Amino acid sequence: MKKQKKGFTLVEIMIVVAIIALLAAIAVPSFMNARTKSMTSSCQNNLRLIDGAVQQYALDNSNALAGSMAVLVGTNSYIKDTPVCKGGGSYTLPASLGGKTSCSSHGTL
Repeated sequence: MKKQKKGFTLVEIMIVVAIIALLAAIAVPSFMNARTKSMTSSCQNNLRLIDGAVQQYALDNSNALAGSMAVLVGTNSYIKDTPVCKGGGSYTLPASLGGKTSCSSHGTL
């Protein structure tokens, strides 16, 4: 009786590596797309939060506009912590009560 060697051949290992590479090539763009959608969604939620704070500030202050984000943010204020855009954008408060808050990366709602 011949004793059989146990192990993998080079061809078998290359096939496994090729399959893993194919799966990675399919999965990576999907993960990047999901990440982008997540950042956009987070920014839109921050814009809604800031718009609500601006409207509440106007109601409490005879329709006056908030001059800066610092007026809206604080422990006893309208927003507890300063919202941060995950895409690296910065927020701009509206110029009028009918206006919308905007993000330099994601635009307005």
